[in-house]
Amino acid sequence: MGKHELKNKKDEGKWNWAMLAANVLLTLCFAAVFWPILHKGSLSFLDKTSNLLALAAFLPLVLRPWKKAPAPLALLHDLLLLGSASAVSVVTVEYMVKGGSVGLEQSFWQGWLCYIGLYAAAYLITARGRLAVCVGMGISLLHGLIDHYVMLFRGTPVMLSDVFSIGTAANVAQGYSAPVELSVLRGVSTAVLYCVLVCLMQRRWKLFERWYVRRGCSLIVVALAAYAVHYGLGITGTGINFWASSRSYSEFYYFLRCAGRSIVRAPEGYSADGLQTLAEDYKGEPGTKTPNIIVIMNESFSDLGIVGDFETNEDYMPFVHSMQKGQKNTITGNLLVSTFGGGTANTEFEFLAGDTMAFLPFGCSPYQMYVKSKMPSLVGALEAQNYRTVAMHPYLSTSWNRPQVYSSFGFDEQCYEDSFPSDVERVRGRVSDSASYKKIIELYENKPEGQPFFLFDVTMQNHGGYEREGYPAFEEKIHLTGEYEGKYQQVDTYLSLVRCSDEAVQELVSYFANVSEDTAIIFFGDHQPNVPSAFYDELYGNTDAERSREQKQTKLITPFFIWANYDIGSQTGVEISANYLSAFALDALGCSTSGFDELRLATRESVPRINNYGYYLADGSWHDGETLSECGELTGYREAQYAQIFDAKKRKTEWYLP
Repeated sequence: MGKHELKNKKDEGKWNWAMLAANVLLTLCFAAVFWPILHKGSLSFLDKTSNLLALAAFLPLVLRPWKKAPAPLALLHDLLLLGSASAVSVVTVEYMVKGGSVGLEQSFWQGWLCYIGLYAAAYLITARGRLAVCVGMGISLLHGLIDHYVMLFRGTPVMLSDVFSIGTAANVAQGYSAPVELSVLRGVSTAVLYCVLVCLMQRRWKLFERWYVRRGCSLIVVALAAYAVHYGLGITGTGINFWASSRSYSEFYYFLRCAGRSIVRAPEGYSADGLQTLAEDYKGEPGTKTPNIIVIMNESFSDLGIVGDFETNEDYMPFVHSMQKGQKNTITGNLLVSTFGGGTANTEFEFLAGDTMAFLPFGCSPYQMYVKSKMPSLVGALEAQNYRTVAMHPYLSTSWNRPQVYSSFGFDEQCYEDSFPSDVERVRGRVSDSASYKKIIELYENKPEGQPFFLFDVTMQNHGGYEREGYPAFEEKIHLTGEYEGKYQQVDTYLSLVRCSDEAVQELVSYFANVSEDTAIIFFGDHQPNVPSAFYDELYGNTDAERSREQKQTKLITPFFIWANYDIGSQTGVEISANYLSAFALDALGCSTSGFDELRLATRESVPRINNYGYYLADGSWHDGETLSECGELTGYREAQYAQIFDAKKRKTEWYLP
């Protein structure tokens, strides 16, 4: 043996020892980071699950085939590697998002099986075990990080509709601060260390160098994984109780199951003849009035006092509270919506389209997923009566796909943040409600004389991100007193914003009280704010897990009022949901209503309130959304809504217009 050969052999030996030392050290580091995660949350008392996941995670890292192992052994190790990576992903993501506190043991296995499917797909595409692990781990880590911060900011997990609204998310994220927490650092470290360990594996099997052999082996692995996933989910179960939210399910499984339900199918018994019968039974009513209609959907405007009692230094919405006590030509009450802490466009959709989220997949966004072409709505109904229609949102036009949706609804004009002057009044960096209402007055004063005017304004002032830092100029007029004083800074900020909104809408009402033309203002909040959950827990006197399904509905209520400068009568304490509000308002204001409006008003008599969680019957009883198909009073409404959104061929568009 020559000198060079001896030297190479010694160098190779040193390299092997160095690699072995690096592998041992990294494995110990991985164990130090990963092992504590296995003993967090519910895994701490699910001993069997915890031990099996630990075995799955570590086994392929320890039992590595030798460099020239036969192909069957290589395939077996690839299978073990995919199962191992899946175990690491499910534990890491659950820990990052909710501390591993999944309530059901089967939920971990559901998530593990779904991750096996993800890694098997990556294996099929790349045909290489190490690359497949890195791709799969990257996807799962990205999902976990996004889910963590979305849960932190919005209180609900990532849904398929969020994928279609990345632009909106980027816009609103500017108002939030993203803390780098220990759970995030530990989760990222676990994923990175695992990928490094896998990449350091010395694996060269000549049989796999030919691409068609690699593809064939990939198909075998994927087929075996698919069988395991299918059989495993058959054992663990595939049902989801959406009221339990993602807290009772693994995050990835919950995301996939919700995504799988995003396809909307025609209701049972749906037909053109049935739609014709609806058109004959509900014809609408001609009105006597065509007033100017100003609709204000106020961002996060709500009365938290409906959840529980608390004290403040002074009233945070004195004008709205005074109207709720009874005012001339004013109707007030509580509005049931389908979203909390975010999802503004869904309340917007329910009001403008007159549709309910109850008939659509849970967690979907119609603006992003379903409104893709011209569609009947309140806007078209008013345009048919010669109204000038304007949509306003004093923020970026890219939010929630609004330009396309507003065009599909038929708005004549759209106004966004760039329609305001650069020196416009702002509150905490956002166009103030007061400035938005001044723009409404400007548009009204410049409209063609004698033409009725409809404006729909989605305000932005009160948007989430209520931390005091970064907005030193904002004066907090309202703060909690009594037992909560100084305890919840974000609530103080939020209530102070509500006070600003209350003052601004009072100014708007005062202006239109003195115009000569008949004018009405419809005002409501889109959802309650995502203030600290601990504050809600104190108001309720229990935690979210302890609340009944009906009790949780109080987090989905905002105030509304309908005011007019002409005689419409007065009502207080009206209980209604967002999908009925436009038809109810048109009827109360003396405007013409369509057949679809009349159908909704008739449905409301039997089912006064409905959202994507459930519904109330006329006797006040609450029913879970899973029983929707059993409620015969909703059949006609469901068919009409399906035709309106999904079946342009069968629907009679003119029936949705007065």
